[in-house]
Amino acid sequence: MKSVHKKTVLASSMTGAFAVLVTGCGTSSGQTSTGTNQAAAGTASVKMVDGLPLPQYNGKATLTWWSWVPNAQKEVDIFEKYYPNIKVHLVDAGAGTTEYQKFSTVIQAGSGIPDVVMLEFDVMPEYIATGALQDISPWVSQLKSRFTPWTWNQVSVGSHVYGIPEDTGPMGLFYQSSLFNKYHLKVPTTWSQFQQEALAFHKLDPSQYFSYFSNNDGQWMFGLLWQAGCVPFQGSGNNWKVDIDSPKAVQVFSMWQKLVKAGAVQSIAAGSPEWQKNINAGLYATAVGSAWYDSEILVPYDHNLSVHKWRAAFTPEWTPGDTTDGDWGGSVQAVTKATKYPEAAAIFAAFINAAPAELAHDVAPAKDGGGGLFPAATAGFDIASFKQPNPALDNQPANVDVFEKESPRVNTKFQWSPWSSYVFNELQTEIGKAFSGKESVQQALANVQQAVVNYARSQGYNVTT
Repeated sequence: MKSVHKKTVLASSMTGAFAVLVTGCGTSSGQTSTGTNQAAAGTASVKMVDGLPLPQYNGKATLTWWSWVPNAQKEVDIFEKYYPNIKVHLVDAGAGTTEYQKFSTVIQAGSGIPDVVMLEFDVMPEYIATGALQDISPWVSQLKSRFTPWTWNQVSVGSHVYGIPEDTGPMGLFYQSSLFNKYHLKVPTTWSQFQQEALAFHKLDPSQYFSYFSNNDGQWMFGLLWQAGCVPFQGSGNNWKVDIDSPKAVQVFSMWQKLVKAGAVQSIAAGSPEWQKNINAGLYATAVGSAWYDSEILVPYDHNLSVHKWRAAFTPEWTPGDTTDGDWGGSVQAVTKATKYPEAAAIFAAFINAAPAELAHDVAPAKDGGGGLFPAATAGFDIASFKQPNPALDNQPANVDVFEKESPRVNTKFQWSPWSSYVFNELQTEIGKAFSGKESVQQALANVQQAVVNYARSQGYNVTT
């Protein structure tokens, strides 16, 4: 899950956070004066809690949790029935960047830091690098097999685990079946066919676009690269390899540039008033989105779903037969280094994301009181509500038809760097120049590559290209 409006860049606030290493002596805002600390509480034993092998927590703890999941209080209520001696205070600190700015501020201040915080996959390396997150592997390593493998990689560095995957965003192609039927279009299975269909559609109806390019969302752009098999970053700790301007990356953005130039695709800021108006008007025949796209974008912004009849399909392939997919969005519940109750916080983060009682709530539609999530825990795929026809997608059971199959295809070699905010800002700026004709796509990506390498080295990283 992600916030459509979240991509205000955090380079300045995160750079400030890099300068403050969290040592664990901060005070959690969720503390109670009578709480038992980690050393005193300990772990009595591991037991099965709603089907999960989790520690039996004998002490008492009060945790503060920052989250923007819809209907998150229900998650707390369910958890406290199983762990009545762990109390959780839910705080809506905003979504995405709004929350990250606040989180970076409290990290630098050394106080007011939550015990558990919701983060997206792309910012995890940044906060791990600051020392802001707690290694919770002693309490949760046994749960690794319960999650889609690539998601566990996103929260781990070697044997250290810094959070529990909550949801993911395997990518797919959404399309208006009403327009496809009207103009006798075929759902594209390759990007070559996507280009042909886009140009043909625009000639048939110049008043509409075949799709849109989110020019303000670096995370979405990297999802396109992820799906194409690009691996822009490889490394860990202080040693990283940067390969942003690869031939495949040039190919990806060149395709979109050509379609924008031809007028078949609109380059637009996702989340903007114009974009919202266009979504509602059905101006786009297709959209490259994720498993959560229907609940986070179509339901809120398209009030004519019964007319447009959106459906989901597999992401087009760059090479026929290569089913590699990418991810856009997805989040983690991370435990902070400042908490005095790391075991209790780890239990909470694990339980709400993997326990059957929680998963049933998580996968239920937000409008029905659920979380509206595409779960990272594979047990969520077996829940009846997860498999139901989706009224937002013309009653297609898209989770089963498309996204459950796309999930294991997500390229596990892809990594986020510790500088995502800076990278997104540079990419959005340079691709904007390329799409406006000020420079070539190749030059734009070369500029991003050099800027990121210079920035990373200025932060003390050893970088190769």
